[in-house]
Formats: sequence, structure tokens, C-alpha cells
Amino acid sequence: MNMRTIKTNTIHMTHLILFVLLFTSGCKNSTEFDPGPFARDNEDSKTLLTFKVTNTTGQPIENAYVVSYRSLAPKYIRVGEGFTNNQGEIQLEDKTHTAKGYATVVAPGYNSIKVPLDLVQNQENEIAVALADQSVVKVMSYNIEEGFKNRPQWRQEFADWVKTYDPDIILLQEMMHFTDASFAAFAKTYGHNHAVLTKTIGIPTGITSKTPITDIRKVVQTGVLHHGYVTGVSNGIRLFSVHLCPFEVGSERNIHNIDRRNEIEIILNDAAQYTNVPTIIGGDLNAHNTFDRDTYGTGYRYGNRDHGVYSALTSANFHDTYPLRNSEFKATIPVADIAANGPNEGARIDYIFVNLNVKNSVVFADIIQTIGTDKFSDHYPTYVEIKK
Repeated sequence: MNMRTIKTNTIHMTHLILFVLLFTSGCKNSTEFDPGPFARDNEDSKTLLTFKVTNTTGQPIENAYVVSYRSLAPKYIRVGEGFTNNQGEIQLEDKTHTAKGYATVVAPGYNSIKVPLDLVQNQENEIAVALADQSVVKVMSYNIEEGFKNRPQWRQEFADWVKTYDPDIILLQEMMHFTDASFAAFAKTYGHNHAVLTKTIGIPTGITSKTPITDIRKVVQTGVLHHGYVTGVSNGIRLFSVHLCPFEVGSERNIHNIDRRNEIEIILNDAAQYTNVPTIIGGDLNAHNTFDRDTYGTGYRYGNRDHGVYSALTSANFHDTYPLRNSEFKATIPVADIAANGPNEGARIDYIFVNLNVKNSVVFADIIQTIGTDKFSDHYPTYVEIKK
């Protein structure tokens, strides 16, 4: 073979190697997704929500807490949350590819707000939110599972978390592992200088408040009331923190055969003394309702549960605050399912009811599902804001 032939063959081989290298470098394993020529477009076409939170004069609010929900009927799925920066901004990504939803925005010292969302997909959406200076009484009700299971770290984390909402009053259930003194000390860690428990044995209910709690009565009737309740006055409101029997009549765990419908009648007879006074009945009622059945629609697995407690309250002219300000189904239990799968895989058995003196003053109502409340209990808290 002469030198010309060798040179020609070498050139051909070089071209062949280059071709193979170019071909193989442009290909991916058949199991790997190839985005093709629109890779950059796909990467950049995210649906983003940029919230810009200010006060009514346009000054940015730092550390406002934003929680965004998207509509996946009949559910609303929690898709993002967090605090605004020092410019009053937070950006959340929506990966659900839906247009409809809402967001809640809260901050200490301001009235909270619910913002309806109608997004343009695959681009940034700017949402301007203006919060008014606080002109409301903020009330939370929360079943804290077994008193934080007696974990001091959880108590401290709760105290840090609750300051985001900064309620004036908290109605509490399952406040085990507390004495009167330790409960009062606990309340002070989140700015409540006034606190009362029904009892310090069994499973107590309680009230804490920034302002004094007066005309206190602790109602404990063994064999009649499963947990008992505590009532008092704060911020001009008659408060009842209640926890009804979790067991059905006839259950072997219901040793006194207590019917929660009888319990609520006792509480309503007590509350009947205060028809001319703003009154709240809040807590874990262990009872279902028609609103959730109807808003969820077909497939709601608690639809046929007894509504006797709910009916007794509404018949006595008490009003479920959540439907006063919302039309979406939202659950309070069980946190383990809701936190893992998004809202509404459970039921709503925790409530804040108000009488006619308060009904028209309710300006905000929510069930607080956040990273914080994913942790503290098997229930989510209920929350309302009432015009002073």
C-alpha cells in the first residue's frame, strides 16, 4: 500500500470517528428525557407568584406570612408558603398547572386577608396585597394533641409560631401535662398574660388572652361532660372553650355512655344567659356538618355522619364562622393525611361558633394549615378575626 492510499484511508477513518463522536454526543440514553430545542423555553416557563405585601400607605411589610392554595376540585391544595423579605416580597412557584386558587396573608399588627387568585400559567404573576392596621380581635381555637405530648421543644416552637398570627385570645383543648402555674407561664411565652384551665387532671380545656379573663367558671361534671369546659369574658366577649366526647354512645371506651348532643345542650343552656353579649363557643366538637358534605360533594366519606351537635348550635342561633367567609371545603383532621396529600383528605370537627351579636362582625375566618401546624397536633387550628 503506497503512502497516498494510507493517507486517504486515514482521512476517511478520521471522518468516520468524528461522525460517530458527533452522533453519539448528540444522543441520550433512551430512558433519559431529551428536552430538544425548547429546553430553555421549558426551563424558563414556570408559573410564579410574586406577592408584594405592603401596608395601606405602600410601605413594605416584612415577615408577613403567605400561604397559597390551588383549586383541584373539590379540593384546594396547599402549594407554597413562607415569609416576605424586607421588601415585602415572596415568590412561590405553582407546579399544579391550574389557574384558580387563593392565598391567605397574615402579619402581626395587621388585619389578615384572603386573596382570590386567577393565574396566567407559565409566567410570573405579580400579586399586590395591602394589609390594614389591626382593627380586629383575633381568636384562635386549637386542639393541641395531648399537651404537645409533654415536649418542651414543641411548646417553645409553638410559642414562636403563634406570634405570626398574634391572636388576642386562644381557646385550647387537650392541655395535658400542665399545672395552673405552668400553663400561665407557658401563655406568657407568646405574650398572653392571662390564662385559665378547667382542671389539671384528665384532658383539660383552657383559655389564654392578652387581656384579663373575668367571670370565670370551670364546669366539670363527671359522667355528664366528657372533658368539661371553661368559660370567661375577655375583650368584651363571652368565651367557651369546649371539647365534646370523642366516642359514640355504646362504645366500650365511652364508659359513662355520654352523648355529645347532651353535652352541647348543657353548654347552650349556659350560653343562653348571654344572648345580649357577644359570645363564642369554640373547640373540638367531634361532630360533622352539612356545609362540608355539600361543598365537597359526591365522594365525601364523612357525608352520612351525625350532624346533631351542629344542628343544635345552629338552631340556637349560633353560626359556624368558617362558612361565613369561605365557600371552599377545608379539613381540620387528620393532619397526617392532609400534610402529606394536600388539604381536604379529612374532615372538619373543630369550630368557632358565634352568636348573632358577633356574626356580622366576622371579617376573616380560616383553618390554619402551615408547616408549623403540620407538626404540633393531629388537628389544625381554627381562626377568626372580629371587628372591634
